[in-house]
Amino acid sequence: MTPAHAEALRRLRGAWGRMDGRTALVTGATRGIGLETAVRLAGLGAEVLVHGRDEGRGAAALAAVRAASAPGAAPAVYTADLSTRAGAHRLADAVLGDRPTLDVLVANAGVYSARRVETADGLELTFAVNVVAPLLLAVRLLPALRAAAPSRIVILSSASHWTGELDWDDLQLAAPGAYDALRAYDRSKLAVLMLTLALARRLEGSGVSAGCLDPGDVATTMLAAGWPDLQGISVEDGAVTSVYLASAPEAEGLSGVYFEAGAAVTPLAAALHVDDQERLWAEVEAVAGSLGL
Repeated sequence: MTPAHAEALRRLRGAWGRMDGRTALVTGATRGIGLETAVRLAGLGAEVLVHGRDEGRGAAALAAVRAASAPGAAPAVYTADLSTRAGAHRLADAVLGDRPTLDVLVANAGVYSARRVETADGLELTFAVNVVAPLLLAVRLLPALRAAAPSRIVILSSASHWTGELDWDDLQLAAPGAYDALRAYDRSKLAVLMLTLALARRLEGSGVSAGCLDPGDVATTMLAAGWPDLQGISVEDGAVTSVYLASAPEAEGLSGVYFEAGAAVTPLAAALHVDDQERLWAEVEAVAGSLGL
């Protein structure tokens, strides 16, 4: 981490705000950045809803969140497989059934897959989890987010988007020999950034903001699997920007933004092409169903 990055994170940490009386859902919250984000939000007073794929890890994460929560808070855990549309719908239905309002969604769940895997829906795994699931979940949860407005959607992208490229003829790398783990990951992070910007545009005037961020090269199992030569920063530092965008008073209404190294920056020029954002939105709707926005 550079001195400038460290200083930027110190500033963001100092700008965190209290979240008493607010509810936040954090996906992929059973370990790594997601767990740290959930615990920090609980410590700021939020009632945190923990999501994970594994019931055992979910129970452990809930215990950690509960320990950080204020007396009287009622954090909860939800188990769902976000690699499938049905899993995303089930998670949204469960949350909407329990909570009429939702102040924050932190779409943190993500994957890096060394080999090409198809989900039960026939989608490439990285595309399904990193691209389709965050958008589908955010849109499905809009009734609760709108009811809590001003509310926030925070989606994790990555600096990997800088080397991402979309191939409209083979978005999911299905052609023989096309799949490469880094290529799939970089593409997914460019795609979810583009979709977040498209979502923010659709939500203008609604009181619901949508932004995304790169957490940094964080020392997680994912970093070790895909980038073993990189020395990662701590999960405590990796969660700072997510917590900032979820809690800081100065971040209220901040929408259509991309944060990297602790600051709002202009992303890859290709990510800003509105026509391509809309084309990608249509591609996602073709596999996920109409999003109604």
